[in-house]
Amino acid sequence: MKITAFVLLAFAVLLAQPAAAQPKVAIKLGDNLPDRSNTWGAVVEQINAEFKAANPGAELVTESYPDQPYQQKIKIYATAKQLPDVFKFWSFTSLLKPLVNGGFIEPLNPSDFDKLDYLTGALESNVYNGKLYGIPVSADLWVIYYNKKLFKDAGIEAPPATIDELIATAAKLKAKGIVPMVTDGKDAWPLCVTFDQLAWRISGDATLPRKALARTARFTDPVFVQAAKELVRMIKAGLFQDDLMVSDYGAARNLFGQGRAAMYLMGSWELGLGADKTFSAEFRSNVDAFKFPLVAGGKGKVDDLFAWYGGNYVVSASSKNKALAVKYLQFYARRFPALAWEKQAALPAQKVAARPGDTAVAKTLLRIVAEAKATSGTPSLDLSSPRFKDDIENAMRELASGLISAEEFTQKIDVAADKASRR
Repeated sequence: MKITAFVLLAFAVLLAQPAAAQPKVAIKLGDNLPDRSNTWGAVVEQINAEFKAANPGAELVTESYPDQPYQQKIKIYATAKQLPDVFKFWSFTSLLKPLVNGGFIEPLNPSDFDKLDYLTGALESNVYNGKLYGIPVSADLWVIYYNKKLFKDAGIEAPPATIDELIATAAKLKAKGIVPMVTDGKDAWPLCVTFDQLAWRISGDATLPRKALARTARFTDPVFVQAAKELVRMIKAGLFQDDLMVSDYGAARNLFGQGRAAMYLMGSWELGLGADKTFSAEFRSNVDAFKFPLVAGGKGKVDDLFAWYGGNYVVSASSKNKALAVKYLQFYARRFPALAWEKQAALPAQKVAARPGDTAVAKTLLRIVAEAKATSGTPSLDLSSPRFKDDIENAMRELASGLISAEEFTQKIDVAADKASRR
């Protein structure tokens, strides 16, 4: 009896011991969303919390920077073979393709993602050499955001329908002490996208930049020269902030969000402006968007939509926890569209249904998508080599600063396209 009691006591003590702690498996994440409390960053934090709850052994470590510093970090990490396990990047030829060619990115199984209601062409934007290398997260449209109250205060009754009308708003807004329009001039890429947009509005042909890069057309052709001149005309008319060429993404966004600028030239990933609580309730209730205006005499139509699928998530080929990284990506793909739309943070690359409580700007962006008769695809600065991207951005800085003419600008980027085609 004593032995039996001892055995039972020992067994009870063993049962009372805590179970061995489950080993943690860490995966490193990287993205360009440093604000984790608002809009898109908050969506990702919720996805991460849900993933960890569903996978108790998983540990997520996030590193995040604004766009341009983040792109540089990824290049450095690739060179040092220290890429995050899962990271947000851009599907463009100029950015993702070098990582694919270098063997840095893990191919994905398309069947894991092809039944998740992606919009037409979304997954295809991440295919290289017949393999899927990333999942898109947002549908990107080029629009102009505006503050309805500031328009009304300046006596502007409706969003401008033409570039001439857009330029005419400058004097009215400046008379009220309001900056007419802001964008990220320092990094130049928004101006490059606008250059493509203007060329399409003039020519009615969205394929011209691709043809110029393929050398079946030239960037010195009259359409591109006129597009460059239209952009210069917008700048010289005082449409943009005075410090355009030293104003970065964050500065431009804040100037608009603080009600000091009436318009913001940017993509649909800024849908979250209508829900961003770092800005006032008055601003959030008055922010809306409109289609990029027409060029007088141009062949383009107002429902020709400059749109593409740029931002996506990829898995590092050198990840030591590749299975968990892919599992995280699958989880992200299932949860992001619903959460992003619920929080009005972004326009997903997957189908979402409109809701009565959607912000005004979200409703407008959905309508713009629904009314589109044609879409452009990726902007030309991201369709070629990294060197071409640098060359066109540098030439754009010179053009926008008044250092070179429209003709000299188009000659420079034509030479850059020639060099890129010979690589």
